[in-house]
Amino acid sequence: MSIFSDYRVNVRSGEIGGDSGDKVYLSAPGLLVAQYQAIEKSLHRVRGVRQVRRIELIPSERRHFELDTLLRHVKEPVLSVDREGRIVAANQAAARAFGISHSQVAGMSLQRFLPKLQLAELLRGITAPRFGFPVNVRGQVFTLDWSPIALAEAPGAVASLAGAVLTLQPREGAQELAVPLPQVLWDLDKRRESCLRLQQMAPLREPLLICGERGTGKSTFMRAAYYLSPLAEQGQVRVFSGAVFGEPQLAKVKGLSSDTMVLLDDADTVAMHAQQALAEALLKGSIRARLVLSAHALDTLVVPLQQLLEPQCVCLPPLRSMRPALGGFAEKLLENTAAKLSASAREALMLRDWPTNLSGLSDCLMAAAAHAAARGASVLEVSDLPSVSTREILPWQEWGRGLTLKQQMEKVERSILQEQLASHSGGSHSTRDLARRLGVSHTAIANKLRKYGLVPEASDD
Repeated sequence: MSIFSDYRVNVRSGEIGGDSGDKVYLSAPGLLVAQYQAIEKSLHRVRGVRQVRRIELIPSERRHFELDTLLRHVKEPVLSVDREGRIVAANQAAARAFGISHSQVAGMSLQRFLPKLQLAELLRGITAPRFGFPVNVRGQVFTLDWSPIALAEAPGAVASLAGAVLTLQPREGAQELAVPLPQVLWDLDKRRESCLRLQQMAPLREPLLICGERGTGKSTFMRAAYYLSPLAEQGQVRVFSGAVFGEPQLAKVKGLSSDTMVLLDDADTVAMHAQQALAEALLKGSIRARLVLSAHALDTLVVPLQQLLEPQCVCLPPLRSMRPALGGFAEKLLENTAAKLSASAREALMLRDWPTNLSGLSDCLMAAAAHAAARGASVLEVSDLPSVSTREILPWQEWGRGLTLKQQMEKVERSILQEQLASHSGGSHSTRDLARRLGVSHTAIANKLRKYGLVPEASDD
């Protein structure tokens, strides 16, 4: 570099390239002919330098120039955004669609042009709608294709997302969709694994089953499966309700083409003979359309359907199995209100079993928010929560027949300890670690482990 310094040549950047990585490219804007001739002779005297050439663009500049030229001639709006939703780059078509000068686009917030887009959730979410998502820009309807930019190799890691590239395609005729717009999926706690499964399986061609209790979001996941599939770009979708699905509806499904997705809600309410006929049609390959079904559980379907759908099944966990994340779900549901959740109210919500899951939690929070607003408060307290029955979804009556209360409590205590130890079999068995997880002293845990003979030699370290 001293050669360039001696001849006062300003080197702005450099890179290594070539087929074998044996070429060095240096960018020196404004290099004079006399300067080049002088440094060329000096560079040839450097050990290892075999050839010196002057080129107009170094490889990275050439790639940038080529991509910029290609994007400039693409008719559809194309742009990229960072994790905060700011536009990093956009083509001329995007500037025209937004109604501003191309020089003004970079640095502006995408939310300014798409105010109804749940941008924050899309940028942090791992199952954001990818294909055919309808948006409205200055009165014109487009379908949005969303391609996340991931920097890390960990699949589904939110921290790996650096933003996204968006493509807007004019929607022909702005036709109405047969499927409602999807909500952003909340990937909290155990639900995250379900989101990842859906993301992986939605683009495939095999039938897909969404299982879950009432209120866990089966219909939401079905809609998301459509928008996560490339089929959404054509907008071909048909929705059927299991309660009225029979032979005539099955005949319609058989007549649909392979570029269509069929959403069959509550498939477990379909009559048994119709389920058998559906399974037979799938086995024979009579159904060319992509089939997405929902059901309360896999075993609520006829056996042939169970066998066909078991490998392609996404199960949604009930809310009571995600108590640590219940406060997070509550905050999501309260986002469109001015209400906040107090610590005592959050704890009270965690103690309930929520048999209707997210739909029941949503109704409870909306009622509590209205009650708090009526008394002029913005923080929800326990007194604002609607009172509910204290009856729990637990099998104590049948399970505990013939056992005293002490015997029942000991069985429960032993089972909890066994499950905790089994779930952390690959990690530490220390009494301190187990006590921390269960919220008791490590001495108490050590005594209980010895009492039940689970880990007689548990370490205190």
